[in-house]
Amino acid sequence: MMIKLLIADDEHIVIESIKFIVEKYLSNVQIVGAAGSGREVIEKALELKPDVIFMDIRMPGISGIEAIRQIKNTNNNTLFVIITAYEYFNYAKDAVNLGVHEYLLKPLNKNKVIETLNNICKVISTKRKAIQREIQLKEKINKIIPHMEGQFIYSQLFNGRVIKDIKFYEDIFNMKIGHGYVMLAIVDDHENPTKEENLKNSLEKQRFYDIFSMELKGVVPCLIGPSLLDRTVAYIPVHQNMDPYEIRNMAIDTAKKVTERVSKLVGISYKVGVGRSYGIENFSKSYNEAYMAASVTNGDLTTHFEDIAPSLNKIDSYPVNKEKIFIHKILTGDIIGGLNVFEEIFWWLSTNYGDDIDKIKSRLIELLIIFKRALPYDIEENDVSENKYLIQMLKIHNIKELKVSYIDYLKNFLIKIEESKQKELNGLISKAIEYINGNYHKNISLDDVAKEINMSYHYFSKFFKDSIGKNFVDYLTELRIDKAKEFLKDTTISIKEVCYKIGYSDPNYFSKIFKKVTGMTPTEFRTSRVYQEGV
Repeated sequence: MMIKLLIADDEHIVIESIKFIVEKYLSNVQIVGAAGSGREVIEKALELKPDVIFMDIRMPGISGIEAIRQIKNTNNNTLFVIITAYEYFNYAKDAVNLGVHEYLLKPLNKNKVIETLNNICKVISTKRKAIQREIQLKEKINKIIPHMEGQFIYSQLFNGRVIKDIKFYEDIFNMKIGHGYVMLAIVDDHENPTKEENLKNSLEKQRFYDIFSMELKGVVPCLIGPSLLDRTVAYIPVHQNMDPYEIRNMAIDTAKKVTERVSKLVGISYKVGVGRSYGIENFSKSYNEAYMAASVTNGDLTTHFEDIAPSLNKIDSYPVNKEKIFIHKILTGDIIGGLNVFEEIFWWLSTNYGDDIDKIKSRLIELLIIFKRALPYDIEENDVSENKYLIQMLKIHNIKELKVSYIDYLKNFLIKIEESKQKELNGLISKAIEYINGNYHKNISLDDVAKEINMSYHYFSKFFKDSIGKNFVDYLTELRIDKAKEFLKDTTISIKEVCYKIGYSDPNYFSKIFKKVTGMTPTEFRTSRVYQEGV
């Protein structure tokens, strides 16, 4: 580590002696300049930014003490060592109040100068390491915070549980989050006919998410969740005593500022919806409002829920199409997408049925029945377990608690679906292995095994490799060679017969494959010491 030293003394001989000591004995100290007056040292300190200054008390014009005061106003990190004659020693000690690190008596002692600079090097090194650790810690925190933001938003969307330690999150995010509104950006989602176009669309969505997030954070302090399929969810905190009308106008202004910037940078089609401001416990309510606002086709890029609220007073027809989308997404493994659609269904129920929780329960039970009928799997869930949940659900009298309970049940049910699928797949792979083991001596192919378990050739190829860890040909080859080794132990059976017994029709090909797998020919294996020893 190199430190920069500036020398300030009106005696040329003192400057030269310090230079001599430093250059001869201190390789980690660089003299960046020298000054002969108070004014000059102030100017050079500003220009050169030294780590340490050797300062003479008696300087022409501005005194050394006054120079220290002025330099510390612009660079408080600089360390000072006062150089003084004996008659000014008491005067020099007063400089300790200015945070002077050390003072040296003239004539300067070589060893004392070396010791002082070595000590300063240690102090500066310790300080730099502390700063470096602080920077690294801040860098790590800055990397973690976006993930915590995402988890926070995700938990509010899908769990909806009351935050027990809101102060913890406020300290982490460095903002009050007890009250606020949701801003939701939805990208137009079009299914493209080719993989290349779908990939391009995915990249454009990710770019939109990155730019929208960056621009929104540049306009207002907020929390932004992870990119969820076609939407970006942001939570913007506001003061709880703020006038709702003022919040509304401020939210619209914020959204318009962001969309003006984003639209200049991306070519993708999107809409932004803004929900009303609530306590954090009603996050999902603001989210649902923002979703409805973003879904309205009014020609505006930005829409606030309250601008369309009057048209929502009339009860619309139940969104049967959402049920179909929900079931389709769950059956195709898009769990997050399915839960997103359920959020929309539940929002419709809570909006249109208001406080009539019995109607909501009735619709949810109906959805569950429709969902189970659509399943292609036999789920191992006894009637007692299902009835127990239905009884528990009927006892709930709080809409938010009902939603959380239903989502938990859905998640547990989805786990059972996955277990059922896995059990079925495990049964299929066992059946495939059993077929191969019983027919390895025949001229069987991958297609033969696929037909046996009623699976397509292409899907079975991937399914087999994912399940076993090796492809069909390798598995069959290893099985045949293992059987060949057993047969070769019986010297009454010729190598040609062994070849036919394990399913090969060409003895030369058999010998070639056997050597490739074992490192020796069938004949060498039969006569090898390994074989003779019974291994």
